[in-house]
Amino acid sequence: MAETTRLIFGGLLERHPDEYELHQIGLFQCYAVTTPKWPVYPTRTIKDRSGKLNFAPDDKYAEKTFFNLLPKLQPDIVFVFGDPQNVLHFCQPKAQRRYRLVTYVTFDGLPVMQELGPILSRADLILTMSEFSKEIIGRSSNAFLRHKLDYVYAPADTVRFTPACEALKAEMRRDLLPPWMPQNAFLLGWVGRNQWRKQVWVQYKVLHYLRTGKYLLCHDCGKVSLFDWDPSRQIHLDELRLTLEARPDYKYDACAHCRSHCVEPAKPLSDVFLWCHMAEEPKDEWPARWIERQFGVERGRDLWYTPGHQLRAGLSPDDMPMLYRLWDCFLYLSGGEGFGVPAWEAMCSGLPSVYTNYSAHGEFLTRAGAGIPVGGVLQPERESCVWRMLADVPQAVEAIRRLYLDRDLRTTVGANGRRFVEQFATDSQVERWHRIFQEVTRES
Repeated sequence: MAETTRLIFGGLLERHPDEYELHQIGLFQCYAVTTPKWPVYPTRTIKDRSGKLNFAPDDKYAEKTFFNLLPKLQPDIVFVFGDPQNVLHFCQPKAQRRYRLVTYVTFDGLPVMQELGPILSRADLILTMSEFSKEIIGRSSNAFLRHKLDYVYAPADTVRFTPACEALKAEMRRDLLPPWMPQNAFLLGWVGRNQWRKQVWVQYKVLHYLRTGKYLLCHDCGKVSLFDWDPSRQIHLDELRLTLEARPDYKYDACAHCRSHCVEPAKPLSDVFLWCHMAEEPKDEWPARWIERQFGVERGRDLWYTPGHQLRAGLSPDDMPMLYRLWDCFLYLSGGEGFGVPAWEAMCSGLPSVYTNYSAHGEFLTRAGAGIPVGGVLQPERESCVWRMLADVPQAVEAIRRLYLDRDLRTTVGANGRRFVEQFATDSQVERWHRIFQEVTRES
């Protein structure tokens, strides 16, 4: 959200400096890594019994701060950006406000709480970040709300995030890869938080199978069947390989998909590694070290975390592009995204993706042909019951293998992504927002 806000309103100030005066209430502003170009008002904080500073529960989403600042600022337009359930308090009836209200909300899965539609309909304009989100809210809303409902993709920063030529990529790897990782590594990348909806544990499982080769390849359908141990026959993978070498006609098992017996054990891809740009947090859904141990992968051997990256010490916007330039494939097996800015940035960088074909990021990656989609099982999230996708691990292994084995395919889908996002470059999207705000003002 911070990156999208920075691009939209930074662009408006640069292109139309005489038409906009900006003021922002900054949620979690204490985590900022850049200096804002306009006034930012932090939400309230309190100290607990130990003296530790925390966000005030009754002002977590500016419930108090906004209404305290309103008489002083007297805005012409209030732009509200966030998850819909967290911005409803801004949606005052039109008769009770003097400003025009524009909501920019994210929906990352069904179902939508039925009370959202009537409250959001108080806004003068309701925008979502994807057509997927627009359809979700449209299903649960009346015709009046749908009349002022549309979607707008986030600005694509095609200036900072650019494809790297092979020479530049090699130079960056010499400087930035850890000493134990080979320079010609096939590097998978992930950017995101360790949250339940992102299902980050799946990428550790995928890495386990890629690096151990504990799966079967079918010569008939080309699909992957996973196994670590067959308890009914007590045949370990290494024993199976020895058996097949001694007895080429030996039929171990059938493909789990087409039941063909033309299968063979895969060879470990020992040059595949995972780079996680993911901070360890106090309330991680899956403690990373536990997941590493469960799937037999180790940091410093199989995977790597961005050095120094913490919850309150992230990379600056100027440093982020280097990550995508280092990687060969973006692994985005998220269970659901309101938009998916990391996947958007990967497309700007010409980086092919393997991704879950669900929610907003699945929408634009598929439209662009910017990677290989992976299906899965939809599962309701606790508390909200919003459906998230649990990625199919064999499909993810198959998709990564395709990109690993085919450099031309990587180049093609990477170029597809870059070509698609150029339609939504920052300048053009900023002008679209300028037209939106001008139109909303004229309708007052």
